[in-house]
Amino acid sequence: MSTAIGKQAGTANKTRRSPAAVFLGLFIFFSLAFSLWAVATPLMGYPDEPAHTIKAAAVVRGEVTVPPGQSFGHGVHVIVPAYIANLPAQTCFAFQRAVPADCAPPVPGNDTYDAIAVTSAGTYNPMYYWIVGLPSLVMTGAPAIYAMRIVSALLSAVFFAAGFTALLQLRRPGWPVIAAAVAITPMTLFLGSGINPNSIEIGTTVALFCGLLVVLDNSRGLARVSPAILTVGASIAVLANTRSVSLAWLLCAVVVAFLFYRWRDVASLFRNRLTLVTIGIAAVGVVLGLAWMVLTLSTPASSGVAPEGIANATHNVASYQAFVTMLDRTFDFITQYIGVMGWLDTPVPQMVLSFWSMLFVLAILLPLITRPRRLAYVFVTTLLMLAVVPAVIQAVLVGSVGFIWQGRYTMPLVIITLISAGMALRCHRFSTSARAPVLGRLFLISALVAHVASFAYVLRRYVAGIQDLSTWQTMISHPSWQPPLGWPVLTILYAALLTVAARSLYSYLFPGFKLFVRPRHRAKAAAPDVRPGVNPAADARSGPA
Repeated sequence: MSTAIGKQAGTANKTRRSPAAVFLGLFIFFSLAFSLWAVATPLMGYPDEPAHTIKAAAVVRGEVTVPPGQSFGHGVHVIVPAYIANLPAQTCFAFQRAVPADCAPPVPGNDTYDAIAVTSAGTYNPMYYWIVGLPSLVMTGAPAIYAMRIVSALLSAVFFAAGFTALLQLRRPGWPVIAAAVAITPMTLFLGSGINPNSIEIGTTVALFCGLLVVLDNSRGLARVSPAILTVGASIAVLANTRSVSLAWLLCAVVVAFLFYRWRDVASLFRNRLTLVTIGIAAVGVVLGLAWMVLTLSTPASSGVAPEGIANATHNVASYQAFVTMLDRTFDFITQYIGVMGWLDTPVPQMVLSFWSMLFVLAILLPLITRPRRLAYVFVTTLLMLAVVPAVIQAVLVGSVGFIWQGRYTMPLVIITLISAGMALRCHRFSTSARAPVLGRLFLISALVAHVASFAYVLRRYVAGIQDLSTWQTMISHPSWQPPLGWPVLTILYAALLTVAARSLYSYLFPGFKLFVRPRHRAKAAAPDVRPGVNPAADARSGPA
């Protein structure tokens, strides 16, 4: 999913790009993709964004903990600039997809006097907010909020880029890279661009899981993958300090990665000095995250409660009932994994949902017929985690906050599951027939169209509203709202960016072929390269287990 991907693979006789160059290319791609979503979405158009923006502005001004007397009703009272305190007024279009974003009042840049605001994120770990809130110290009004979004997007881009860079260092990276590309759904890109710790939570989980896979894959030569080792340590330290539920994703990522390899591969990590230092740094991060959780146990009961109608305690529902109910709803969240934007009020077009649903089905079924069977069993274990872990968490919380679970909460585990599908298929090769590049071209172009259609549809929702009698023509002839630069420019930029990414990914998977140019003659010598399941430069002795 980056301009660096295609150049990374190449053919056997070409010089491979350095990991640093690959990381830079991936970082630029993810930064631009997230930033375009950040600009295209109206202010406070992300779930719970007002609460998290207020929290960030408060934390960066020194209001980190929740002293007695500052928690009332459904959140924590903090002192922030007035233009931030009044941000809840921007959500006039929330839950009403027929209402364009022009209903929101302007965000005045001169309302910088202190005002009282309420945030339901009062007990969240302050690490993410310290960084994201910085632009509000030097900027005001709407530009400050957009800048906060961009900072959040850049943070997420760092970890997504680090994760994909690590994944490309696997000795058989083809199938895992394909699976990771499938995991970059429209919802993944949307969530990576808002002011919400959910964004960096997903990115750090990707970096942790991919980095750990590469480290285990190179357990006999850890010096070759020093950046991946550091990626794992940094990701654990940050992930442990995003949200309390993030510790569950951390544990799942580590367990699944270990299951894909032998005990001797895991044990070898503890004989490497850099690995031991990294484990120490990661342990400090985990301890700090746990310490914050313990600290928040003494905060007022209402300090982290969501507003009325969003989450309410359900004391008459037993934990086992909540657990069974969540299991029953497992597949209901698939649409949210693909794309239900805004305040869960704007699903992407049915065409997009159908396309990605097909990809998800393939990702689930193909590993079940793989060999060796041990890899299939690991993947099944990951699938069980995807169903059971959220159910357990919801069962624990139902008595205090009610049924709160949303598909976006599970996105870190969804990405782990999809990449695990690719890991289970690593021993398989694509056919070397002429149909392989044709099928690859079909799927990638379809994914490109689905991504751009999703972006344009969400813009349509805010520009003109999704009404029974409205059409795409209404968006063109009678726009009610316009994002910065205008929706046509943003759509063209997004399409261009995704096109470059798709071409690069196709070139990586099918060296010697181009996404939009069908070669007239295909040399027989090129046939062995058409094998995304095997890196031409891979060590033939290696294996996933």
